[in-house]
Amino acid sequence: MDFEHPKFGKCVVKDLNQKELENFSRDMKQDLNVPLSVWRGDSVRAAVKHGILIEPALSLDDVDNAKPGLIVWLADCVNAVIAEAMNVDPLS
Repeated sequence: MDFEHPKFGKCVVKDLNQKELENFSRDMKQDLNVPLSVWRGDSVRAAVKHGILIEPALSLDDVDNAKPGLIVWLADCVNAVIAEAMNVDPLS
């Protein structure tokens, strides 16, 4: 799925299969009392680690050094793809 942002450019997140979703979810299973900024950073790191985030091409160090606004937007992109992957259309 492709996303565009006037400031941050393009984000491409791959369509997920079950195994990719499971691996991502395992990395995200942690203390639920972390601040939202930490959760978003972890979400983007997990997406990078598992090859879910295709564009922008980032390393884990790039995520650590990115502007917080970019991480918020990328986390939103990843989560939109996850929500779509888990959606069951009642009319199908």
